[in-house]
Amino acid sequence: MKNYKETLTIDGEHFNNLDGFYDEIAKVFTDGSYPIGHSLDAFIDLLIGGNGVYNVGDNVLVRWKNSSKSRKDLGYNATVKYYEDKIKLCHSSNTKNFQKKLDDAKLNTGDTIFDIICKIFKEPDIYEHSCSLELK
Repeated sequence: MKNYKETLTIDGEHFNNLDGFYDEIAKVFTDGSYPIGHSLDAFIDLLIGGNGVYNVGDNVLVRWKNSSKSRKDLGYNATVKYYEDKIKLCHSSNTKNFQKKLDDAKLNTGDTIFDIICKIFKEPDIYEHSCSLELK
């Protein structure tokens, strides 16, 4: 079993959409002095550490309470909205990729936003963080 320097808890009862998720992680992962953007890139930056709650390289356990609620809230409807917004703002070279993901989400296939967030936790070597996720 891993030795954790810190245990942080996010609660699915505190949010019902992706913006709410970003607000929740900002409260839990920062000491308030670290403004974060509302993006998956900003989320990854928080996981890396050095934002006041824990240092880069610290082993951290993140408990996601009420994750079944979040799985629904960040499911296909939220994923459709996410990719619709991405297509509006992305460079034209990315449109085809995001359109495919949007089409999949409309068919209730492919990864949801919840799945993507969980994968970021499960691939610490790719995203260069030391966090583990426990769904509750």
